Amino acid sequence: MTQSELRVVVVDKIWIFERPVWFSGVRQRVHTTVLRLDDGSLMLHSPAPVADGVAEQLRALGQVRWLVVPNCFHHLGTPAAAVQFPDATVVGPASALARNKDLKLSADLAQLGEQLPEFETLPLEGVPFLDETVLYHRPTQTLLGADIVLCPNAKDHWSMRFAARLLGFYDQVRVPYDVKKKIPDKAAAARSLRAMLERPAQRLIVGHTDVIGEGCRDRLAQAWRLEGVEV
Repeated sequence: MTQSELRVVVVDKIWIFERPVWFSGVRQRVHTTVLRLDDGSLMLHSPAPVADGVAEQLRALGQVRWLVVPNCFHHLGTPAAAVQFPDATVVGPASALARNKDLKLSADLAQLGEQLPEFETLPLEGVPFLDETVLYHRPTQTLLGADIVLCPNAKDHWSMRFAARLLGFYDQVRVPYDVKKKIPDKAAAARSLRAMLERPAQRLIVGHTDVIGEGCRDRLAQAWRLEGVEV
């Protein structure tokens, strides 16, 4: 497993590390986001088994208490991460359980805000294919998702760059190609996205591109408008 070191996104609050995965014939970068919570413990969003170097960095930051599966796809690394961090509470959508017999959830992701009030849970309605819930982290004004958008660029593997150029979304924030064809209720999706856009987010962190900073809400809105979702 090739895994990057932790990179700082917000000093003392948010870090990311990434690993490569093959999906639909292309190699993608996948982020795990690390957040320090108000009580000093850590959350791993889109969890993955942690390499020795990253594990050492995490130990220096605090204790991992939460593992968050953000949708019904970003679950593959969670069982191994749960073994590494046996005291962590695992939350995610029930739909992920049907895809991974090794996955065990302690609670539904929609209930996270009740236990950690620093977060607001914002489900993406109208797109059951993903069953994704975006988190808004109030202390850092960060929207945290997984597959709600992507943006392949020069940092990606040649296979991902080739596919993105072929499909016309290279270096552009767009709805993933497999998602854009599966939005049965665009009105519901629009309502959900408007709720996300109303939050004063300074950045958007998703699973398969660099952190989107300046203009993140406008870029998120434009990506979905291109798919006929009126936000």
